[in-house]
Amino acid sequence: MTVHVPLEELVKELPEEMKAQVYDFASYLFERRLREEDRKWSVFSLGEAVRELEEEPLYTEADLKERWR
Repeated sequence: MTVHVPLEELVKELPEEMKAQVYDFASYLFERRLREEDRKWSVFSLGEAVRELEEEPLYTEADLKERWR
């Protein structure tokens, strides 16, 4: 049977240099999660923005014809 020790107790016993490494790694994981959430939101919002464009053409053929006078 595996006994899990709370992270706080494990970190409390580490030397200061290793505590700094744990902090750096936890900060990295936190930032990575935020970047992933930002990426997912960006993909979603872009998809919603262009969804309207796909349903209706932006320009008709008549709009593209140029008249010379």
